[in-house]
Order: sequence, then structure tokens, then C-alpha cells
Amino acid sequence: MGYFPNFTYRPSDDTYQTLNVTLTVLKLRSGYDYFIEIGSGSGYIITNVAKEFTSFRRFIATDVNCTAVKETTRYAEDEGVDVDAVCCNLADCLRNISNSIIVFNTPYLTCSNGELSISDPAYVSICRNYRGDVLTGVVNIIKTGCCEFILTVGNDGLEYLLSSIRGIRPLYFIDVLFNSHMFFEDVITVHLTRI
Repeated sequence: MGYFPNFTYRPSDDTYQTLNVTLTVLKLRSGYDYFIEIGSGSGYIITNVAKEFTSFRRFIATDVNCTAVKETTRYAEDEGVDVDAVCCNLADCLRNISNSIIVFNTPYLTCSNGELSISDPAYVSICRNYRGDVLTGVVNIIKTGCCEFILTVGNDGLEYLLSSIRGIRPLYFIDVLFNSHMFFEDVITVHLTRI
């Protein structure tokens, strides 16, 4: 692992949007066993959720970047909360994650091969297809029927999700909870709930 050594995605407008939607959903809904953040980056989202909500059995953060996992652990410890951070792809390292809520501020741009060859990890980290299509992996998790999801995606990511989950059983309902325009892209945060 460790694809972006010495680089971690810093909290930005999309991070704050994802956190605010997550906090609102959790105030309205409860009863989950696990809070899981995929692609935790600096740990900003999961740490702030853990500070406000103590009813979860466990807080679990994953990131494909081992540097980010270390930073998540350090930030959670500095803030006095207990977060288990694991270096892995998506939720590949987790077993039995039923009755969980999964939060993922996804990389939201589909990048060309030329863009993917750029050596700037800050740029490549926003490409949803830098290691295959990240959303394909998310749809595979959705297919297990394990969890509810809060996902932040771009326009094409939302279109992909809508077309991919139509035939999935159990059925999922998608609520668009927040949409903002950042730079040249709409960034949308959605809540996926099993019907």
C-alpha cells in the first residue's frame, strides 16, 4: 500500500460538506453498530463524528494511503477519541460490517490517462479512476446489503450510482442531501438507505 507517501488529502469544502451532512443524518437516525469512513485522509470527518456520537460500538477508518492512516490515528488521539485506522482498499480489510453506516467522500473526477500520469499526488488523489474505478468498488459493497451510506460524488459519479444500483436487491433509496458547485464541478452528497 502507501501509494502517496508523505501526502494526505487536507480537509476542504467537500470534506466540510460531507461532515455536515453526516452529522445531520446521525442526529435523525441512530442504532448503527459501526461508523466506517472509507478514504479517511487526515481523519477530520471520523474524528469529529466520534467526538459528537458515542453510541457506536466502534469507529473504523480505512485509506489506501498508509500515510493518511497514520495521520488519522494521530489526529484522533490528539482529539481524545478512539478510532481504528487500517491501510487497505475501500472496505476490503473489514469482515461482518452489517448494521453500519459508511461515509466516503469519494475522489470525484474521472481523469484522462495523461492526467493520471501526473506525479502530483494532490491532483491524482481526486481522480476516481486512479486505481480502477473507485465507484465500482463502492457498488460492490452496496450489493452486499450490509450498510447505509453517505457518499459525496461528482455529477458523473451520481449518474453511475443511479444506473448501477437500480437492479440491486435489497433496493436502495437515494436522497440527495446537499449539492454545491466547487471550481468547475458539482459535488453532491447523497444518503443511500435500504428499502
